[in-house]
Amino acid sequence: MKLRVVAVGKIAPHLSEAQNYYLKRVRGLEVLEVRKGRSKEEEGRRLLSKAVGFVVALDERGKELSSREFASLLSKHSRITFLVGGADGLSGEVKEKADFLLSLSKLTLQHDVARIVLLEQLFRAQEINRGSPYHRD
Repeated sequence: MKLRVVAVGKIAPHLSEAQNYYLKRVRGLEVLEVRKGRSKEEEGRRLLSKAVGFVVALDERGKELSSREFASLLSKHSRITFLVGGADGLSGEVKEKADFLLSLSKLTLQHDVARIVLLEQLFRAQEINRGSPYHRD
């Protein structure tokens, strides 16, 4: 399985270590960063240009999944791209072109924090799918 996370902007220095931790532990994972734009529409075009396979956009109005449901979604696709918007969120075009809108929480998360939460859930899903004891119901 190939997993790609495409995010607007460089991750904050204080969260870089957490990102690197998950990059080492999630098989088939790559994180790409696109430059911030003058508008979320410009950022959206940059995000979409890096998307391959099944495209999941992170949006607070998207569908919430349990960790097991998330693991099941991942197991159904060989290539998945997750799109993480910048401070102003995602453009309408990104939301329309995505195959799935995912909400990580009803809470509004700062975009770098959302990226780390996503990476942890990717690790958790990997562990669920391989039957490890990491996840506890």
